[in-house]
Amino acid sequence: MAQPIARDALDFARLILQTVERLGARGEWVPARVAFERAAADHPDHPYLGHIAAKPGRRIGLSAIAERLRAAEFAHIERRKTGTRRNAPVLYRVGRAAMELGLRLPQDAPARHPLVCRRAVEAQIERSGSARRVALTEPAPKSPWRRRLLPRPSAAPDGLARAARSLWRRWRALPALAAKLVTGMARR
Repeated sequence: MAQPIARDALDFARLILQTVERLGARGEWVPARVAFERAAADHPDHPYLGHIAAKPGRRIGLSAIAERLRAAEFAHIERRKTGTRRNAPVLYRVGRAAMELGLRLPQDAPARHPLVCRRAVEAQIERSGSARRVALTEPAPKSPWRRRLLPRPSAAPDGLARAARSLWRRWRALPALAAKLVTGMARR
């Protein structure tokens, strides 16, 4: 029962983003609420509208579905919120295509680029060897929050080292003890 609702929500989110493409063709911002209402008016017999009519709370996840779909299929549509509140209104507009701006996509980077080389090395490390080998070959973390997860060396030394430290402490305290004894005898 949950799978068809999710599939219908994905399909309706696609209709909303297609509506944004139509309404914001000249580059003006289109409120998400307006796009939803226009898509609902254009497709009144869509099954998702029946799902949310039965239970309006099902509409809550639609914005997350629309955002994932926008990032995957409608990359030319820009999104922004009109405020800092969590439930601030969302606006969409059709942006320029990446090719119009003269931008190069990451997959077009040359093979000698440092990021491409690093990703190739990381992929080779992941393919070859066990997880233990990968863990041993990866560099130490630079963040203090990640460094705190590393195993700490044991603080308790072995028995011989402990005895040597104890003897050394007593040997260093011996002149002070001798001085106390000498001053104590001189006072009598």
